[in-house]
Amino acid sequence: MKFYRDVVTFHYENGMRLHVLPQPGTAVEVECFIRTGSIHEGRHLGCGLSHFLEHMMFQGCCDYPGTAVSDTIDRLGGTMNAYTSYDHTAYHATVAAKHLGTAVKVLGSMVRYPEFPEARFRAEREVILRERELGVDNPSRRLFEALNQELFKIHPMRHPIIGYRELIAGVSKEMMETYYRERYTPGRCFWVIVGDVVPEQAYEEIGALLGDWPAAHLAEALLPEEPVQCAPRSSSFRFADPLARLATAVRIPEASHPDIPALDVLAGIFGMGDGSRLVRVLELEQKLAIDLRSFCYTQPCGGLLGIGCTAAPGKLNKLQSALKRELEKIRKGDLTKAEVEREKMQQTADHLRQLRGLREIAADIAGGVIANDAPALSDLYMEKLAKLDVDDIRRVAATYLDENSFATVTQLTGKESARIHSAPAPKPPRPETSRLGNGARVLTLTDRRLPMIDLALLLPAGTIFETPAQGGLSSLTADLITAGTKFHNETEILRRLDGCGADLSVNSGLNSWVLELNAPRAKFKKALEILAEILHAPAFGPEEFERECYNRLELLRSRAQSPRAAAQDLARRQLFGSHPYGWGVNGTEQQLAALTPEQAREFYRSRWTPSRVVFGFGGDCSAEETREFAELLAGGIDWNQPEIELPPEPVFQHGFRSGALPIEREQTAVIRALPGISGCDRRYPAFEILNQATNGLASQLFRSIREDNALAYTTGMQMSGGFHRGSLMFHVITTAEQAEVADRLIAAEIDRLATEGLREEEFLAAREGAAFAAARLTESVGSALTASVLSLHYGRPAEESWLHEAELRACPRDSVNETIRDFMDNTAAVRVFAGRDVPTA
Repeated sequence: MKFYRDVVTFHYENGMRLHVLPQPGTAVEVECFIRTGSIHEGRHLGCGLSHFLEHMMFQGCCDYPGTAVSDTIDRLGGTMNAYTSYDHTAYHATVAAKHLGTAVKVLGSMVRYPEFPEARFRAEREVILRERELGVDNPSRRLFEALNQELFKIHPMRHPIIGYRELIAGVSKEMMETYYRERYTPGRCFWVIVGDVVPEQAYEEIGALLGDWPAAHLAEALLPEEPVQCAPRSSSFRFADPLARLATAVRIPEASHPDIPALDVLAGIFGMGDGSRLVRVLELEQKLAIDLRSFCYTQPCGGLLGIGCTAAPGKLNKLQSALKRELEKIRKGDLTKAEVEREKMQQTADHLRQLRGLREIAADIAGGVIANDAPALSDLYMEKLAKLDVDDIRRVAATYLDENSFATVTQLTGKESARIHSAPAPKPPRPETSRLGNGARVLTLTDRRLPMIDLALLLPAGTIFETPAQGGLSSLTADLITAGTKFHNETEILRRLDGCGADLSVNSGLNSWVLELNAPRAKFKKALEILAEILHAPAFGPEEFERECYNRLELLRSRAQSPRAAAQDLARRQLFGSHPYGWGVNGTEQQLAALTPEQAREFYRSRWTPSRVVFGFGGDCSAEETREFAELLAGGIDWNQPEIELPPEPVFQHGFRSGALPIEREQTAVIRALPGISGCDRRYPAFEILNQATNGLASQLFRSIREDNALAYTTGMQMSGGFHRGSLMFHVITTAEQAEVADRLIAAEIDRLATEGLREEEFLAAREGAAFAAARLTESVGSALTASVLSLHYGRPAEESWLHEAELRACPRDSVNETIRDFMDNTAAVRVFAGRDVPTA
């Protein structure tokens, strides 16, 4: 399958390049890359200049002063963002295809004509310092920073991309302007555009804007070459978190090296899925790890192959020893043909899944360009992947897993010391619905573009169906569904699914379970038979139950040490009281400790009420096939279950309440929570528009908190709910000293919304964004399928997602603001501070 053979590449006289891949649809992904990152900062290494510069690009440029860059894309209903890597910086926007020219102009103006207003420079420096503190507070990020410093002793990759606090604080505007002039040049710039686009039109748009950008600073400084590691390295540090962590890795070659496909397969065998070797042995069988995942990270300058895991503190030493033994077995050739073929199938299926998203396709093209100036490198990669056999994987295991090549870091608990026209877009598929003989609904969404089939099976579960004595039971039971059957254990089930290239997940939310299965068409029937066994005869074994309970209790304790998570949990409990939404998806430690396997088994059995179950199938399948698929799954189920009743609606206590949680972290979380809206309320579209208006770079809240006052790196509003009214949670992550100021700004924003509502320009941009998001929802089979079964779950038509864009565009500002005022003007409000030296409640 040569997916990228139609990429069109253009070269400009000044050295800039453009790569375009037309794709059917309504949107276009526009991405501009500059080949400069943290490793290129020379004498200012560790200052984070590349990342700082990325931030400043949003602070004004020619024709787009101030925040006009993000405002412009926001008004079009699109989204934009940026990121900085070790060796490149990327700016990307997703817009409707008709706005391609504007997106090109915005991104092009940003990279060629930036302005560096002094006031914004100082404010953004404070924001970046807050972002750095978020990293310092994150145990996983700290762990992998330490791992990099063990693996790279002289190469610049040893330093974090964002830089170090004391060096960031010393960055001057002059340093940044000099770095910009030296590194942001057309010879280091390339563009990737994917979607509903005519390549030559894109070429002309970019050429008109940047074709006269003069070439400059062509020389590249040589980076130091990391010497070969000749002995194992290790270090440890302490972090105030209930869980211990371990990361171990070896260095591997650059991204274009011929060994990379085999190393990716090896990483997958290690632990990229629940059925992987190390997950099975160390997490499921020996119960030494709570969570284990492998990674294979490549760059043009080299990469890492390794494993990261969490564990209870008392098991860390045993975990480290066991991990070392397992890796040595693999190095000596303890690999099977079946393992290799399963992982190849899984990676092939993952690759096909990526081809469904414009952003993912653009990233694939850019990755090939960065690695070897080869936009179709991914196609070559897949050809090499298909040819691999077990001997190839044994060879790379023997080559790269030498014990002298490993670096290991442990995190201990406790305090530290040519003209081509795009193809016409096909009409988006619409769902067909029918019923089985017992009344269960079957939904079919046929889309033949890729040889993949999706299943979204909805069951009436979730937090709302729990009693106070069952808190956390729904989510726990959902995880146990795939933990083995009466005929095959968990490892065998996962291994068989991997052999089908299948991706299976069970998502338990506040109001439902959605089981999602995705596999290549050729293997889907086999994967479905495995799922049928899982659904018909789940084991709910005592060992698996004990393991999942233990892991959840440990993760809850870790969550209690995260300021934002802990603040959200307390705010939710205070807002909802005894309603199930109050204890949330995870439940509490006390609730979890009281649960039994028998409760899980009974909760699962009682979910199969025909009137509430929906079988959804999408992709390369027909309605006739999906009925056969649904009957296969339904055949072994006991459908004689009573109807499930919802609990009473939540009763919100009037009066303002405040809480404080002291947590030893650099950052402090500030939460203000209000009663929200039910997903069944006809006024819900107004809240989709509000959600768009209160999140993102152009929101009034973001401007007030970050742009005007530089109080935080992250802020926004999060909605929840479903059958019953949920919550609106406004959040800011800031410092202890600025927490009260941030809280006053949140309160002021809530008051503005309650009294004034959304301003005209603000409303139009938010409505456009919400409508664009609704339109894009139907472009992906997986997301459209899940949305459709959820629509049926809430008593709405299956085709709601295809009608929703027009519904949102028809919303008048006065009506939306009236709804917002009704909800914002509410005395049942909660405020929570969580962090170091928090203000008293």
